[in-house]
Amino acid sequence: MKIVSLEFLPLVVALLLGPLFVFPRDRWNWVILAGVGVLWGWNWILKRKILPTTPIDTAIALLCVMAFIGVFTIKDVRGSAGKLAGLVYGIVVFYLLVGILKSSGRMKASMAVFLTAGLGIAVIGTLGRIPIDPIVAPIEAKLFKIPQVKFDLEGAEPGVNPNPLGGTLLLFVPIAIMQLPLLLKKRFEYAASWMRRPSLFGMIFLLVVQSVAIVLTSSIGTWLALALALWLMGEWKRPQKIVIAWLFIALLVFSFLKTGETVQGGSSIVLRIINTSVKGRVDIWKAGLEVVENHPFFGIGMDQIRRAPKYFNYEYSHAHNQFLHTAAELGIPGLIAYAAILIGIFWMAREVRRSALPEWMRLASRGLGTGIFAFTLFGLGDAIPLGAKPGIFFWISLAMISSIYLYGRDNGLLKKNA
Repeated sequence: MKIVSLEFLPLVVALLLGPLFVFPRDRWNWVILAGVGVLWGWNWILKRKILPTTPIDTAIALLCVMAFIGVFTIKDVRGSAGKLAGLVYGIVVFYLLVGILKSSGRMKASMAVFLTAGLGIAVIGTLGRIPIDPIVAPIEAKLFKIPQVKFDLEGAEPGVNPNPLGGTLLLFVPIAIMQLPLLLKKRFEYAASWMRRPSLFGMIFLLVVQSVAIVLTSSIGTWLALALALWLMGEWKRPQKIVIAWLFIALLVFSFLKTGETVQGGSSIVLRIINTSVKGRVDIWKAGLEVVENHPFFGIGMDQIRRAPKYFNYEYSHAHNQFLHTAAELGIPGLIAYAAILIGIFWMAREVRRSALPEWMRLASRGLGTGIFAFTLFGLGDAIPLGAKPGIFFWISLAMISSIYLYGRDNGLLKKNA
């Protein structure tokens, strides 16, 4: 099967329309709607069906229904246009990728593009980060002196928030790690053997850059999620797990080398972090629970958390818990749909792991699944709401796992390894 064909045209159109979804404007709404219609119409012309079929279709449909219902609970829907467009765009890209990634060559190409995107996010996110209080970010203050760049994109935030940056990078790091065993083998499964060493050095460089970016976020939630996800990744030998554990402990100790310093009021840095992060989150969680109690069935609508001063201050922007935030804005049915998507994707990753698929596919699926698991752990103490700009990489991860699973199913390879 050709790696490139007319099947790619809808994806190309989606990429061209991407800026309109990411930075929606009222005057361009008709272009977005027409664009989605063209994409599905072209799929029908090529394949005689609008959408490919996946095990999580029902959950995605329920999520869409709850987002649509939420529109009628919002007084001014223009305030939610960004998140609504972001959710639609993520789902569009998900189905377009699932429909395209039907061959081994295309999957390999998609992995290369995905990993390259992770490198770009690490570099751009680190350079464009908003300033962090040096008291709670001693690594950057005492060790790294990386310049900050203002990109000044219309419709974008004034800078990249370190916490969402760290949470987004969790989707990329595990899959890069899982490729290392294959790159270390003399028998190279991806391409010509001469590309093995350049690919190995490139993967190591990618991991180093992403690791530095994660360290500089000073996001304890990101560190904890990544450490636990790697620990539970599966089939790690005990010495490897011990090394991971000690590296994580060393990172924590190193990041708080200056814990003897005090801040206003005489409290230590550690106590300040606990006060601002843990206690502050408890208050936000209580507010989020109040929203769910008052609007359990339909929620208050997408992107309304930060626009509902009755419950939150605008600066909070989210409920600091992915599940609580989803329940508050899309109701409990929306939360059930989101949880069902996660359960479905973990089930597919498990089936791929137990299958007779090629080793690189099983490792890729495990790395992607581990990334989503780390992303989910991160979501227990923070949130990248559905429809947020970084969320597109969540949907791409789902699409890649789904594609590997469907490839195995269609080729009769979803059977246990002997």
